[in-house]
Amino acid sequence: MSVGPMVVDKDKYFELIKYTPHPKQWLYHRSPKRFRVACCGRRFGKSTMAARDLEPELLVPNRRYWIVGPTYDLAEKEFRVVWMDMIVGLKMGRDKRVRKAYNKRSGEMYIEFPWHTRLECRSAKHPETLVGEKLHGAIMSEAAKHSRETWEQYVRAALSDERGWATFPTTPEGFNWLYDLWMLSMQPSKFPDYEAWRFPSWENRVIFKGGRQDSEILQVEGTTAVEWFLQEYGAEFGSFMGKIYSEFDPFLHIKEHKFNPDWPNYVAFDFGFANPFVALEFQVDPWDRVYVWREYVKPYTTLEQHIYNLKNRQNPEGYHLDCGFGDAADPGSAVTLSTHYVGTWALPEAKGPGEAIWRQGVNLVKKFLQPRDVYTPDGGLVVVDEYGTPKQEPWLFVDPKCTQTIKEFNNYRIADHKPEVSPREAAKNFEHDCMDALRYALMHIFELGCTAHLSDVYSVSDFTTDAGTGDFHPEADSGYFTMNQEF
Repeated sequence: MSVGPMVVDKDKYFELIKYTPHPKQWLYHRSPKRFRVACCGRRFGKSTMAARDLEPELLVPNRRYWIVGPTYDLAEKEFRVVWMDMIVGLKMGRDKRVRKAYNKRSGEMYIEFPWHTRLECRSAKHPETLVGEKLHGAIMSEAAKHSRETWEQYVRAALSDERGWATFPTTPEGFNWLYDLWMLSMQPSKFPDYEAWRFPSWENRVIFKGGRQDSEILQVEGTTAVEWFLQEYGAEFGSFMGKIYSEFDPFLHIKEHKFNPDWPNYVAFDFGFANPFVALEFQVDPWDRVYVWREYVKPYTTLEQHIYNLKNRQNPEGYHLDCGFGDAADPGSAVTLSTHYVGTWALPEAKGPGEAIWRQGVNLVKKFLQPRDVYTPDGGLVVVDEYGTPKQEPWLFVDPKCTQTIKEFNNYRIADHKPEVSPREAAKNFEHDCMDALRYALMHIFELGCTAHLSDVYSVSDFTTDAGTGDFHPEADSGYFTMNQEF
């Protein structure tokens, strides 16, 4: 057998073992990234995909690889694929120079080839076995079941010497450490070595020939809890009862945004002290799509200090701020922001004293989260295939740097709701400041039509401030707005 780098040809190797990946598996196999996170539904074929992606590299001399499972039993799934393909299928087990063991009960599972390349299984239940090695690559089997410490303190360190790779085939289990790792792939400019995918079960058309409408998928969906189905088959990170923005999908709505000087730039405020003060900056494109690109979240700080912090941030080229929107419950803060930072609307109609306005705002945000058809600038429908299937995208995106906003989208919910408690009040048990700020802003713009800079439509009385400096004077606290009647 000829060995060496020339044999690392996935296409030829896959032909040799008669492996034909389905289209979504090819996305994984073709990726050149060092760290790959594959969030897969059940029966997608993640173990086969991860194991067979590794196999060609086992033909290269002087390499060392691990399959790390939360237990030996889980690590065995990928090891079994390698064993059946190479030891049995390619008959390498007949070569007496190949040292090997396959004992799931004891955890002794390894293959060592004559060219000094070794693959072995390790268990996170025995961290003493995860030290002292230099690795060229690792499969973190069922990665969501691992702890952050297993990856960061043991496996990641072992990859540094050889600049080794790691892959994370898993079914997601909520917003744990793996979700944080997956989020790195959403910032390719900052973390170019990461790539991630969401692969629902029905993307495996070999097993589920009908795709999303396959009879088996529909039967499982109809006979199990919605949250369980979305996680186990839909490969979604977090689905739970009472989730307010169930439409929010990190795979769709998280997207890096570069500031566009030609688009309006707004800021959404939620005023607070013990609860954090929030300032979300977002742009709106000519098609009314919303891009939340920067967040400021800070508690236990005076409004004057917040304004100083906001005014002294580093801004992108061509930066401008056109208007602000806030909570009508604190008109004094809106006045102060308008005087010293940016004209800020805070109309009661955007919040309302009762449940109806809150529901209206929530439904408006939901509308922006829902995918819509995409059109070209001249009005033509954009299609994704030869059958004329329309391309669809949501109308609201969040930059991955806005971590608190994303966290609240994922976790804002109504839990243990009692009939005598309104959903609006029940939702206050969870972090919601960014959600409130964004809801106020979208209500102001898209329901009330407040898009003009406030300095165009008000006069300020009894305010004293040094132009251009934003310095405060005590007499400013007594100021008030007089809205222009014609507006």
